[in-house]
Amino acid sequence: MLTVKRASPLGFVLVAIVVAEVIVLIPSKRIDESQPASFATPREEVNLSIVGFHAVNLDSEGRRGTVDAKEAEVYKEKGFALLKEVDAKIYTKGENTIRIRAQEGKYYLEKKDIEFFKDIVATSENLGYEFKTNTLKYEEGPNLLSTDDQVWISGPNPKAPSLEATGQGLRGNTKTEEFSFLKEVRCKKHDVGAESLEIDSDKADVSLNKNEAFFKDNVVVRQKDMNIFTDHFLVTYNSRDKAIEKAKAFDGVKIVQGERVATCQKAFILNKEQKIVMTGHPKVVQGEDVVQGKIVIFFTGENKILFDEAVGEVKNLGEEKIDFTQ
Repeated sequence: MLTVKRASPLGFVLVAIVVAEVIVLIPSKRIDESQPASFATPREEVNLSIVGFHAVNLDSEGRRGTVDAKEAEVYKEKGFALLKEVDAKIYTKGENTIRIRAQEGKYYLEKKDIEFFKDIVATSENLGYEFKTNTLKYEEGPNLLSTDDQVWISGPNPKAPSLEATGQGLRGNTKTEEFSFLKEVRCKKHDVGAESLEIDSDKADVSLNKNEAFFKDNVVVRQKDMNIFTDHFLVTYNSRDKAIEKAKAFDGVKIVQGERVATCQKAFILNKEQKIVMTGHPKVVQGEDVVQGKIVIFFTGENKILFDEAVGEVKNLGEEKIDFTQ
């Protein structure tokens, strides 16, 4: 039941809509970037104050996304409502949803776009991943989530996460459940029965649906006493226990472990087996010893290197179009 604290004549139309608990709005446009997200609007411009705000937005597939708030101040002429203690549900793929909670929000009445502020927690309810940040925009038309603030992500079980990552700035598509960290990425990938990987990069793309994380530009992968430097690093993990199925560094790969230095064009990190399979002019230097071959296996847990005989093993990795003649 809604409690109306104050209303102007313009507000009575909106009261009828809200009491029905349905606000069906026209397709959205992008948030007007020229209008700052500010709560400094004079209170005398408020058309309606509401306790127990509830809006239902029907998407193109007829699914009912919702926006709830403990309190709302509606500015009819300006086309938005300012919300307190916001709880929104947004559909992604099929019946999957992302739930976003925040202390404050700004809801655009015609566009169905929402801006969230303070103590934001966004949860992918079907996959279990959790995002935290300080400001967040949701644009209904392009299904875009975005922020320029620091972002934390963990999951699929935030209490015992397989993946933990932070970055500055985020762009995400709620339909595909694909998200990009814009800069300053720091990640820790825990593995079942193996050592964790710590990964730094300039950018990263995370596909929650595909169980993939792709790190780009100035990538550094750390594991105990080993560092991997590369331009690109792709981690694929299974949906069962989130163990790493395949980790691949490619383009300008350099691996340093103590006095051992290896270079190649592509390296497959087999985490549980404690070895790295290198292709593309692989070369390992340790002191005065130099090993080169078509394929080189770098054993990270012991002082051992295998080369050339490993062609069959690389084919078993499922990598397509590997040129073993290089």
